[in-house]
Amino acid sequence: MSDRPLILVIDDDTDFLALAEFMLTQQGCDSICVEGPDSVAGKDLANLNAILLDWQLGSLDGRDLIGPLRERFPGVPVVFVTAHSSPEVAAESIKLGAFDFLTKPLDPPKLMVTINQAVEHCNVIRRLRQLEQGTDEVGFEGLIGVSPQMQTVYSTIRNVAPTDVSVMICGESGTGKELVANAIHQQSDRARGNFVPINMASIPAELAESTLFGHEKGAFTGADKKQEGAAREAAGGTLFLDEMTEMPIELQSKLLRFLQERVFRPVGGNADLAADVRIVSATNRNPLNAVEEQRLREDLYYRLNVVPITLPPLRERDGDIALLATHTLQRFAKQYSKSFESIDAGAMQVLEQYDWPGNVRQLVHVIQRAVVLNDGDSLEDHMLPSELKVSTHSETHFQKPVRSPDVQPLSSVEPVTSEPVTSVPVAASTVSVRPALGEPESTEMDTIVPLETLEREAIANALRICNGSAYEAASRLGISAATIYRRIKLYGIDVKDIPDAG
Repeated sequence: MSDRPLILVIDDDTDFLALAEFMLTQQGCDSICVEGPDSVAGKDLANLNAILLDWQLGSLDGRDLIGPLRERFPGVPVVFVTAHSSPEVAAESIKLGAFDFLTKPLDPPKLMVTINQAVEHCNVIRRLRQLEQGTDEVGFEGLIGVSPQMQTVYSTIRNVAPTDVSVMICGESGTGKELVANAIHQQSDRARGNFVPINMASIPAELAESTLFGHEKGAFTGADKKQEGAAREAAGGTLFLDEMTEMPIELQSKLLRFLQERVFRPVGGNADLAADVRIVSATNRNPLNAVEEQRLREDLYYRLNVVPITLPPLRERDGDIALLATHTLQRFAKQYSKSFESIDAGAMQVLEQYDWPGNVRQLVHVIQRAVVLNDGDSLEDHMLPSELKVSTHSETHFQKPVRSPDVQPLSSVEPVTSEPVTSVPVAASTVSVRPALGEPESTEMDTIVPLETLEREAIANALRICNGSAYEAASRLGISAATIYRRIKLYGIDVKDIPDAG
C-alpha cells in the first residue's frame, strides 16, 4: 500500500483531468481521475484521502452529488472546483459540507495547500475513529497524540509503570502532567489502590505537613479531630505530588525520610506509621534550577528523579493539534448537545499556527468556549478568539535559542531579499517541491509589504544562511522547530538549490 495521499478527481473536462493528474503527481499524490461519479465503480478507493469535485458536470450539478459522495466516503473531504468564484459560491460550498473550493485554472501553491489540509483533516478523522474503536495507538490512558514525542512518552510509561521507582514529570503548565502520573498508576500493579493527587502550590505552608502526613486531634489550633493524610490514603497506590518545587523546604526532609524508610509520623503523633506508597512528582520548573535556588533539596531531587519524563509543549507536537482540537470539539458538542462535527480549513490553520503558551489546557478551553457560544456543523475561524489570530513565536521553556547577528529573530525582522530557493534538506528528508520565492517588490518606506511576505523571506534567508538546516534556522530565528516546518509547508518554500553544509 502506497504512503502517498490518494485523491479522486471528478470532472467532465478531460483536459482538466490530465492537468490535475499531472499537478497532483508533481506534488507527491496518487490520483484517480474520472469524468463522472458513476465511473468510480470498481476503483480501489479504500484509502481515499480527498475528492476534487467539479461544480458543474455537464447536465449534472455538483451540489447534488456532494451528499451521496460524503455518505459513500465518510470522513473524506470534498473540495469543489469551479470556473466562477464568488462569495456566494464559497458560502454555498461550505453550507453543503464542502471542505474548501478552488477556482480554475488551478494555482499550484493553492492546490497543494488545500490538498495538504484536506489530507490532514482526513487523517485526523480516521485517527479519531481508531481512538474510539481502540484499534490504533492515537491515545493512551487519557492522553491523546500521535506525534513521535508523545509516542516516546507512552513507551516510557509502559516501561516504568510495572516498577516501583520514583518518577519526576517535567513540562510546561497545561501539558498533562497529572494525566501521565495517572497513566503510570493505571498501568501498574497498584491500579487497584488509590491515586491521590496533591498540588503543593495550592496548600498553605502551615497546612502542608498535615495534608501530606495527617494529624492527631488537638495537634494545633483548629485540629478538632484526627485526620488521615494523603500518604495514608495512598497506601497500596500512588501519591502524586504536583508542583513539587513549591513544597516547604522544612517538609522536604520529612518526605525524604518517608521515601527512604516508608514510615512517617503525623503532626502531633508519638509513633511512626508505615505506608507502602509509590511517589510520582511533577514540576513546571527546571528542577535543577530549583536545586540551585535552594527551593528543592538536592538529595530529595535525586531520590524523586530516578526516572524523568519530559512532556513536550503542544507547539512542538507535530500533528497533535488537529487531532486534539477535533476530539475536543466532538466531546463538547456531545456534552452541550451541539451539532459540531469538524473544524474547517481556515479555523484549523489558525489553531495550528498559534503557539499555545497554555498548551493542551488552553486548547481545551478555547474549543469549549467556541462550542458554548456558537452553533453549526463546522467550527469556523470567526468563532475563535481574536488573540489566536496574532502569530506568536514562543521560545523553549528552559533554554533560549542561540542567535547570531546574521539571522534576526522574526520579532525584529526587516524586509530582506534572498536568492530563489528550491530545496532544503530537513532532518534527513526533503521538503516537497513548491514554486520558488521571489523578492519583495519594493522596500521603499512608502510601500506596505505584507507581514506574510516578510516572514516568508526571513525564513528563506535563514535557511540559506544555515545551509538548509531547518533546525538551526528555527533556533536562530527564535522560533520552535515545529513552527518553521509549518511555515515551510504553509508558504510552499522550495529548498533544492541551497548548498548543503556537508
